[in-house]
Order: sequence, then structure tokens, then C-alpha cells
Amino acid sequence: MRQDLQAIQKEARGLLRALQRNDFATTRLYRHSDVVEGNFHARLADAQYIVARRYGFKSWANLKDSLSPRRTEIPAKFTTTAR
Repeated sequence: MRQDLQAIQKEARGLLRALQRNDFATTRLYRHSDVVEGNFHARLADAQYIVARRYGFKSWANLKDSLSPRRTEIPAKFTTTAR
């Protein structure tokens, strides 16, 4: 899972660079995802949002949550015991 997250983070950084360069050839892949031509003031958060939307998520946080392993058991130190 960690590799998948790293690949998507790299994709977002690449998109940010493309947005800053106004690289139409790269940003056209994201055309349906709120990309504005000439967005030289784009931030990483903007690129992350666009990538998340491309993968069908509402936000970058939702995308990251989907890639992180879910912990199903509660560690013993966090459970309460009845006395």
C-alpha cells in the first residue's frame, strides 16, 4: 500500500509542475478535473485535489485513507476491562 501512495504523491507533484509550466500535453489528462490553463499559482494541495478527483475521491484525504491499511483489532492497552 505504501508504494501505491508514493506513486500517487509523485503523480500529484508531477501535475503541479505541469500546471506551473502550463504544460497542456500533461494537464489535458486532467481536463475534466477543475484544471485551469495558465494556473501558475497552483499549490501542491490543488494538484493533490485534482488527482484525488481523477481517481473518484472527494478529497486527497479520502484517497489517502483508501490506501492506508485498516487496523481491525483494538490494541489491548486501549480496551477497558470491567471490574
